[in-house]
Amino acid sequence: MADINGLELIRFIRRSEHHRSTPLLIISTLRAEQDVERGLALGADAYLPKPFTPEQLRDSCGKLLASAPSVDAGRSSSEPNEPSEPPPAGGAG
Repeated sequence: MADINGLELIRFIRRSEHHRSTPLLIISTLRAEQDVERGLALGADAYLPKPFTPEQLRDSCGKLLASAPSVDAGRSSSEPNEPSEPPPAGGAG
């Protein structure tokens, strides 16, 4: 991600009225317990340290999707289906 880092993206998603219920999975090379705790505290729903197996990724995504609200839940017919763009780097927007 060239314009914003992953932590800024989590913050943007969790503050967005339209995207705050989007399930978030952090995939990281950082494996220490404090790193996992920090990622979850920032708003991620799950944390998967590298390296991981395809099965671990599938299972993590499956759990998140199973617990996620319906895509159409709370959306009125007048709301657009396209996602909003995150703010540009540097806080402008």
